[in-house]
Amino acid sequence: MRLVFCFILLFVQFHVFSQQWLGISSSNYSGTHGIYANPANVADTRYKVYLNLAGANIDFANNYVKWGAPYSLFGFVTNTVPGKHRAPNGLIRYSNSYLEEAQGKSNVAAFLGSDVRGPSLMFTFDRAKMAVGLTTRGRLITNLNNTNITAAKIIMFGTKQPSIFNLSLTDNHFNANINSYVEMGLTVGKVIIEDADHFMKLGLTMKRVNALLNVHYLVNQVDFKISPQANPNKQDLFLEKAVATYGLTKTGASAAAGLNPNWLFGNTPAGFGYGLDIGFVYEYRPDFKEYDVRLKDRMTTDPTQNKYKYKFGLALLDLGQMRFNNNELVFQTSISKTNVNIPQGTFNKIDSQDKLYSQMNNAFGLSDADYRHAFNVPLPAVVSATFDYSFSDKIYASATLIQNIRSNNSLSMIQPSLFAITPRWETKWLEVSAPVSLYNGYKTPAIGLAGRAGALFLGTDNLVSLLNVGNPKSVNFYFGLYAPLFRKLPEGPTNCYYEPRFTLFQDIRDFFNKSKKRRKWRSIR
Repeated sequence: MRLVFCFILLFVQFHVFSQQWLGISSSNYSGTHGIYANPANVADTRYKVYLNLAGANIDFANNYVKWGAPYSLFGFVTNTVPGKHRAPNGLIRYSNSYLEEAQGKSNVAAFLGSDVRGPSLMFTFDRAKMAVGLTTRGRLITNLNNTNITAAKIIMFGTKQPSIFNLSLTDNHFNANINSYVEMGLTVGKVIIEDADHFMKLGLTMKRVNALLNVHYLVNQVDFKISPQANPNKQDLFLEKAVATYGLTKTGASAAAGLNPNWLFGNTPAGFGYGLDIGFVYEYRPDFKEYDVRLKDRMTTDPTQNKYKYKFGLALLDLGQMRFNNNELVFQTSISKTNVNIPQGTFNKIDSQDKLYSQMNNAFGLSDADYRHAFNVPLPAVVSATFDYSFSDKIYASATLIQNIRSNNSLSMIQPSLFAITPRWETKWLEVSAPVSLYNGYKTPAIGLAGRAGALFLGTDNLVSLLNVGNPKSVNFYFGLYAPLFRKLPEGPTNCYYEPRFTLFQDIRDFFNKSKKRRKWRSIR
């Protein structure tokens, strides 16, 4: 019997495919995907318009068990395991023998992250030296932190462990949570310095976040004993002491989601809040004169070319929180119990939050009156630093540092820290990159591979795990489909052009009226 953490399996019910996307996010052709790494990336890109059509990612890592099944961890997580490894009812055949324990861990941690990046638009205002982006995505973040080995063994392998039968196991603890939400963002970026070889741009993203799901356990102490029944496959769990905070949103929280204004921008969601990303990018451009273009009344730079020798970016991402305060959908309680016997079968076939709520009430003698109906969940805030060096107009290498700044002992969503170096070959329509990283809190090495061709990109930040080589502890994969419209110089026989008086809305009118644009730009002869 797997007790309180069986709710983690609920993520299988959400077919949403975390923030890294290392093989594409550092590219000069990342489009709206670069906004998630640093909002300043929206400005001075090679795109006039970038429309993200679809993108998805799945990212799982842990520091406790290795995968040893005859099928890949990626196939298990995405439910794409071949038929020969499935039971007659279609379910994937699974055994605890497929997991190999790591030894000597004092704090077990696991992370499951997933993004679905929906329709998103980026538009450049050339003469204003600024750009805007509108982004949408759905996110799933599952964290297990501050977990001792004994608790981790029960979570991962269940209670059928004869080696610990009838032992009093004390001072156990763990923190676990699942969060799923929808995010809508508005990004504004602008060039603020363009002085000879020095260039800088700033960016800001404001976003509304609406909750779809939350389940959490903050277990400060649990002392327990496992007692076998006559049937060797059944065990009882006796809690000598349990001190914890437990909460969830009921199933109606996700069922209420929709495109109606009350849910998108009102108080209908079980929880909602606001987030902030802010960042800057500095570029060193020693050969800036090579990119000069003369207009009738001024000089400007060629918008179709990358101009830097190196660039550095720094950003604060996902500052903010969600407030859950819907009386009908939001439930949280503190548990301080002693001598609680939980018979085998008490937690059985949990396939929804409502069923988990009912079975927790039965196990611990709780009623609706024991719950409060409000709590806050901070977003997975990180500091992101990037450095990119240009060896030529096609060959680059970038370094990425992402540092989590949230506490592991709270309701916060946690984005694991990482460091990566990503060499890449990029052109307008083709790109290949190979990120080399230390992820999962700088503890696990990985080598990835990503490619972009035309309007499609595919990648993984952990190729070895994706191919199921060795005994992986993680899986990672992402893809995207987009429609680009590149920036270009005004049409004409020379590089010398007349430019009309600037108005901000003229850029929009020009884009949707090509004939007017041709009349506005006239060659100097």
